[in-house]
Amino acid sequence: MLVEGLEALEGRVRLVVGLVVKLREEKTALEQRVEELQAVMKAQVEQVGALEVARQKDQEQLARMQEEREEVRLKVDRLLEEIARIEVSIESGA
Repeated sequence: MLVEGLEALEGRVRLVVGLVVKLREEKTALEQRVEELQAVMKAQVEQVGALEVARQKDQEQLARMQEEREEVRLKVDRLLEEIARIEVSIESGA
């Protein structure tokens, strides 16, 4: 009976050791996967940062272009007003 008990205990110990080995392998695999995912996340964070910088530059350029467009529009309006005044003075002088 003692031998049977020891054999049963030995079977359980082997089972537990097998499970521990399996769990260690899984842990190692999960740690590697976490490292891979962290590297991917780091790359994506860097990419988002670069895209944000580019977006900011585009916004600044757009604002400058809109200002320039407004300045050109005002100059054209003034020139058209001047042309209209010249036409009026020519017509009234003729």
